[in-house]
Amino acid sequence: MPTLAVHGGAGRLDRRARRAEIDAALERALGAGFDAAGGGALDAAVAAVRVLEDDPLFNAGTGAVLTATGGVELDAAVMVAAGLRTGAVAGVIDFANPVELARAVMEDGRHVLLSGAGASRFGIDCGLAPIDPARLAGAARRQDGSLGGTVGAVCRDDRGALAVAVSTGGTAGKLPGRVGDSALCGAGFYADLAGAACATGHGEDFVRLVGCRRAVELLAGGMDAQTAADRLIEELEARVNGLGGIIVVDSAGRPGVAHNAPYMSWAWRTAGGSARWSD
Repeated sequence: MPTLAVHGGAGRLDRRARRAEIDAALERALGAGFDAAGGGALDAAVAAVRVLEDDPLFNAGTGAVLTATGGVELDAAVMVAAGLRTGAVAGVIDFANPVELARAVMEDGRHVLLSGAGASRFGIDCGLAPIDPARLAGAARRQDGSLGGTVGAVCRDDRGALAVAVSTGGTAGKLPGRVGDSALCGAGFYADLAGAACATGHGEDFVRLVGCRRAVELLAGGMDAQTAADRLIEELEARVNGLGGIIVVDSAGRPGVAHNAPYMSWAWRTAGGSARWSD
């Protein structure tokens, strides 16, 4: 049985947040991931993230927050441990599921990160269907920003393969063109033979620390997933006064979650059962 962990963001809890609905959405994401897990760890992680991109409760895809000029700019990424294969997109304005676009970049293999109009052109050339950017911006305005945050998933499948997927609308009111940690390999996501990690919170802090690469280094040094997650958040606070959270799965299939933000939503499912918490 695979191990799959998902998160719905970390930060300050919006008093309007419907926590039961957020928890239910995370359960749906786990379900979709497990349904897709026969195809491997990457299929599971991407399927889980797609569910959350389609849910306006979260700051990704349909529920993404607005930039300072009233638009939507989406970032997403995927990575698999085998061969360190990676794909990412940044500043996407016309794809509601940028995680699929990021996967297409990885599978194409020529580049790691595409941005803006070039990423959109690539997606169309790959046969992915764009949408009117006004639809994404309109959804964000109706929601007045999302109630959850950035979304992500890490998975170890039955064959021991490891993968991570992440998607975000970035920071509310960000300057157009801003790229946070979710599109940057090693900062907001990373997968290697020792494990996989996905971050959420103040992206600039994880960029400065190269936080997810650091978490996987801790796994490679012998820590289990929970210990590595705890240590990473300690270092995030101590070294850059950072705020956020992280989900981790190690090569043995053990999950870990840690955060120093006031709130983080997450869930996991393993052979030993499941856990879900919005704390």
